Amino acid sequence: MKLSHLQHSKEQIFKQLYEEYYASFCLYAKRYIDDKDTREDIVSDVFASLWDKLDTDSFDLQSDTALGYIKMCVKNSCLNFLKHQEYEWSYAETIQKKAPIYETEPDSVYTLDELYRMLYETLDKLPENYRTVFMKSFFKGKTHVEIAEEMNLSVKSINRYKQKTMELLREELKDYLPLLFLLFYRA
Repeated sequence: MKLSHLQHSKEQIFKQLYEEYYASFCLYAKRYIDDKDTREDIVSDVFASLWDKLDTDSFDLQSDTALGYIKMCVKNSCLNFLKHQEYEWSYAETIQKKAPIYETEPDSVYTLDELYRMLYETLDKLPENYRTVFMKSFFKGKTHVEIAEEMNLSVKSINRYKQKTMELLREELKDYLPLLFLLFYRA
């Protein structure tokens, strides 16, 4: 009988905590997430997780740390949501950029040598520093910082050189760009 009373008491405390603080934690989640439904889902999930902990005696709903614990859970859940969302956006962007070869050149077959030749012919139109930055970045996999140190240039210059090179490639090789990007990923 005593155990049932203790469980009933925990449920009452939980209900009171939920009713008093649900809206406040939804508002707190707004610091991280704009979408109202997402915020409400996150806070609901935190409270559901807390409800699952009611069965264990290790969590005291009446302690001073209970609200701090819920706040930390809401914050971490919001940050995890944003991190996952960023991953999804990055993945979607990558997929959109990769057009299938059959869409760009359905009747043409290029050898690797032909693709490299087209690339190098275009790169030859650039100043030497631009070419060097491009080669070190895409074919040697070096970071902008590494290239800047090797060439005794600023990282900003490396970014600008790479951007100008990519603009030229997009302009000159627009019909072959998906194929050339396949080369970059293989190199």
